[in-house]
Amino acid sequence: MKQSIGFSLLIFSLFSAPAFAGEGDSAMERVRIPALQGGTQVHWKLGKGIVFKKGENQATLYGHLLQRFDMIAGDLPQNKTDFAIKEARIGLKAKIGHETKLKLIVDGASTTSVKDAWIEQRLWHNNQMGISIRAGQQKPLFGREQTGSSTKRLFTDSSLASGTFSGQRSRGANLILSGMENRLHVFAGAFNSTIAKGTRLSGQGEDSSNADVKLNYGIGATLDSDNKGGLSRMGFSQGDLKRSEDLRWSIGAGVWIGNEGTGVDSQSISFNISAAVKINGISGMLDFFLRSAEVDGGTADASATGFTLQGTYTTESMWVFGGRYSWVDIDDDTGVNPLISVTTHSSGGSSLSANGNASEITIMGGKFFNGHKHKVLVDFTLQNIDPDSGSSIDNILFKVSHLIVL
Repeated sequence: MKQSIGFSLLIFSLFSAPAFAGEGDSAMERVRIPALQGGTQVHWKLGKGIVFKKGENQATLYGHLLQRFDMIAGDLPQNKTDFAIKEARIGLKAKIGHETKLKLIVDGASTTSVKDAWIEQRLWHNNQMGISIRAGQQKPLFGREQTGSSTKRLFTDSSLASGTFSGQRSRGANLILSGMENRLHVFAGAFNSTIAKGTRLSGQGEDSSNADVKLNYGIGATLDSDNKGGLSRMGFSQGDLKRSEDLRWSIGAGVWIGNEGTGVDSQSISFNISAAVKINGISGMLDFFLRSAEVDGGTADASATGFTLQGTYTTESMWVFGGRYSWVDIDDDTGVNPLISVTTHSSGGSSLSANGNASEITIMGGKFFNGHKHKVLVDFTLQNIDPDSGSSIDNILFKVSHLIVL
């Protein structure tokens, strides 16, 4: 009982002290907690969380809420309207000196799930380059769009192509080399499971062991025009909210070697080429994917191709408008094992699970109240599913999302 009362008083002192500090105190310097004595500074700013800082060490506690309205109609067995809490996340990120970083994110939107849980340790560096290792559950850095946080998107969901060929977190380790004033990043890693949301494996992505008991491998590189952030596939941020007058660009490529299957030995190899540009409020992004897979000892080949092309414009008053086209084609040999094939991963409507192609044309608009930290986005998508055998399917997806980061 005493322990419970003590904990309650600690929480009360943390959150009530700023309330009594007065309207003129924008920071939390007047917080007085014994555990934080000795020069520790505490600050809070909307969108940046509560920051604890002492010397070169810093920890940030933050959270975000993403809610959305969906209306989906068309050639479906039943049309859909729905309000949903898509994400309700609490995160902790920390820097210990200049050598160690860590990140932990937990999502409680449906069932509680650990999203990110990794530690990055710098192994060596000089004035020109450095080598680090990031170990734990993470985004393996395959595909540009999916490297960025869901809070950094300009559309209510990830695109059809990136959601099919990438997008899953996995447990493993990435060795990262950074050079050219932090403009060049080269990475190579080993992970438990596939990162393609479109695969039909039951054990995949985050919170999953490797069902095939063999590791998957990824290698890649990105080169940016500058080191100001938001361009690199190390953490892509969509749009040009700062309206830079200088042309900013980034190019990257990656390879994913998968050992997949449940009760069957199979391999896959996927290639990704990506690029991004930003200038004067205008931004553009290209994400291209090519995948091939086969079963050991078999002749059947499962192959798929896809790409996303998008562009947006952000006004000086922080309104944003844009469009996106995303396309996926599946071309499997007859009799291919379904465990190594892909099915398009869409955030609504219908999926393509056989030979043919699927496409989504999306137009969007939105308003930033505090950059990517607080925004409302609206998009309208025309979805077409055109299998080689069977009738074509056309759907309309209308979505409104509201995001706030505390």
